[in-house]
Amino acid sequence: MIACDGLTRYYGSFRAVDALSFTIERGAVCALVGPNGAGKSTTMRMLSTLLRPSRGHATVGGCDVVKDREGVRRQIGYLPETFQLYEDMPVERYLHFFARAYGLDARLAAERIADYLERLGLLGKRAEKVGALSRGMRQRLGVAKSFLHDPDVVFLDEPASGLDPVARTELRDFLKFQQHLGKTVVVSSHVLKELADFCDHIAIMQDGRLVEYGPLSGEQGVLARYGEAGRGGKAYVLKLLKDAPRAELLMKEFPGLTNLKRLDVTLTFELAGGEEAGAALLGHLVGQGFQVTRFAEEEVDLEHVYRKASGGRGEV
Repeated sequence: MIACDGLTRYYGSFRAVDALSFTIERGAVCALVGPNGAGKSTTMRMLSTLLRPSRGHATVGGCDVVKDREGVRRQIGYLPETFQLYEDMPVERYLHFFARAYGLDARLAAERIADYLERLGLLGKRAEKVGALSRGMRQRLGVAKSFLHDPDVVFLDEPASGLDPVARTELRDFLKFQQHLGKTVVVSSHVLKELADFCDHIAIMQDGRLVEYGPLSGEQGVLARYGEAGRGGKAYVLKLLKDAPRAELLMKEFPGLTNLKRLDVTLTFELAGGEEAGAALLGHLVGQGFQVTRFAEEEVDLEHVYRKASGGRGEV
């Protein structure tokens, strides 16, 4: 549904996006993550035809983002990180205004607007003026507008910004509903744990480059691959009651143990050899008199993947 080949964008001499190449299949929900300045928003603006690439090519739904901008725009919805609203319009009237602009049938528009207001927790705000809404409520309204005309592809730049936990749950459920309808969604966010709940692909950007891309789950998925981080074994976390510096020295000599790090009485490391090696290490430490209060595989989530893929540089 989306294909990029060497997509590049310069601002003067600064290269904001550097030879980006990837494809996103129809019905996928892809998380686009990276620190501020990584090139996420620039990428979304090029794919939505708001910025012309300096070099390379991209298509959305088979339409070239440069040669067939109207063809792309007929297929997409787009929510930028910052956007303007008609402050004096009531919420429901605002959505009806855009429904007419999109050429939607009045009856269909009314049904869809009522559904979206309920799904996004805006039903109680339908008569309020947009200017009176909180930042989080404005975000929800922007999301509703982006899907209102039933686009095939939707780009959402930081849609969870300003949302409380309840609103984030509503947004997650709404995006799952849209995925069920076959929508292709590209969403950027700093809230990595929230993205894991509804995204099935991840694209990690660093300094304008794509440093990781692929499906999250499955044997060849990103989470599975980074579960063997460093490709040298599983990631573990160990916590001791005391004597952590002495344990650190001892563990450095243990076969198959790499990437050992210590913070106070907590140690993280990678260990090859599976469960047998983990059991042997734990037995060795206990046999040496160490009091272990926690020994477990480290959870492999989006934050773990991001840290590894980006080399620990930058914060999302």
